[in-house]
Amino acid sequence: MLGAIAGAALAAYVQKRRASERRDENEFRRTLAELEAEIEELEFNLRGRKGRLESAPASQRAKPSAWPRPFPEVRGEPPEQQYLVLTADRNFKLSRIDYVSNRGTTVVSEDVEKSGSRIEVPINEKKISCVWYLFQRVSAAPMQFQFRCHLSLDGVETEAVLPAVIQQRFMRIGLARTLFRQVTLTP
Repeated sequence: MLGAIAGAALAAYVQKRRASERRDENEFRRTLAELEAEIEELEFNLRGRKGRLESAPASQRAKPSAWPRPFPEVRGEPPEQQYLVLTADRNFKLSRIDYVSNRGTTVVSEDVEKSGSRIEVPINEKKISCVWYLFQRVSAAPMQFQFRCHLSLDGVETEAVLPAVIQQRFMRIGLARTLFRQVTLTP
């Protein structure tokens, strides 16, 4: 008797489970059909846009944002002169460097007008000081800022924003304690 009740309960459970699975399966198929229809519509729209893009003049097309940018680095350590070095696999032109605060404000700019596959620009200590003293500082904690480099590569003008940090360092030179600001690039 107990086995019959358990068997009936198991049969009812299995039947109920299969009914819900069929319902879930039907719902899944309906959702899948809707997604396939949406994908077909997106592909149709994409094909239409490609045709319009190919017929547009080259000057009106969007420029690729991922062109190969020069590799940046800072060479040298205070008290020696520090240099911002940009290296690329082909020639490019650097026309200007903006020293930009951590709030996005251009503090000071420097016209450069250099070209080549490797460009070294001395980091101007006076301009670094302008960025450092832009905001009232309570401590000598490192300060974030950016170099905004105005570049031209293969005739395409663009900007490369290089995040950097200014760290204030004290060194003893003879009997004097001298202050230096070291610039490092951040990832």
